[in-house]
Amino acid sequence: MKNKNFYSKTWNITTKKSGFTLAEVLITLGIIGVVAAMTMPVLVSNYRKNVVETRLKKFYSSMNQAIKMAEAEYGDKEGWQPKDTDDFWNNYLSKHLNYINVEENSSGSRKQKIVYFADGSAVKIDIYFSENDDGEVTMSTQGGHFLFCPEAKYCKEPYYAENGEKDKGKRIFTFGFWPNETNSNFKYHKNKGVEPYMVWWNGDEKVLYTSSTYGCNTSEASKKMYCAAIIQHNGWKIPKDYPFRF
Repeated sequence: MKNKNFYSKTWNITTKKSGFTLAEVLITLGIIGVVAAMTMPVLVSNYRKNVVETRLKKFYSSMNQAIKMAEAEYGDKEGWQPKDTDDFWNNYLSKHLNYINVEENSSGSRKQKIVYFADGSAVKIDIYFSENDDGEVTMSTQGGHFLFCPEAKYCKEPYYAENGEKDKGKRIFTFGFWPNETNSNFKYHKNKGVEPYMVWWNGDEKVLYTSSTYGCNTSEASKKMYCAAIIQHNGWKIPKDYPFRF
């Protein structure tokens, strides 16, 4: 009898199973949910920030490489004389850029191009000119704005028409191209390719934030033109004091 009871007790001990109660499982899941809720916005923001940084840098490099290739064919960019956006795109850029699609666009009387890239970004090219009622070009600056969208959908209409100005510095970044402009206010674009917009900039890094005309911190949404320059001057990394979160 002693031996039988001993083996019986041993059997019961070795076959006893343990596990979590329902309450313990629910508490654990709740903790996981709270942690996820706290960390996900940060992870998403960091991802979006990285996308902006990576695509800005790639756009800058690709665009200026295309311009260098065009110079080998057409000569120094200071001597280029495109009459409008179509002329600039067709004769200088289109054959030297890798893109997946291009669309016609217009802003008032100006023709524009929206160029889409394989990484999901796009650029709105706007070479400044004026023409008369007969379609003859009466004024040309040989340059203009390149409005870069790390996410292409923000360059498209009607979104851009409704939100484009207030999205500058966050979803849309302003670049300029004026290699043969003689006005001293364009000195950071003279002899350059496509550069972050720096017209009227005095060289003071703080002014890129604080300028009431084009500073990234200005309260006037349509004038946040210096934002891309801030990121470029920080090695194409968005600084901690950047005015916008992603």
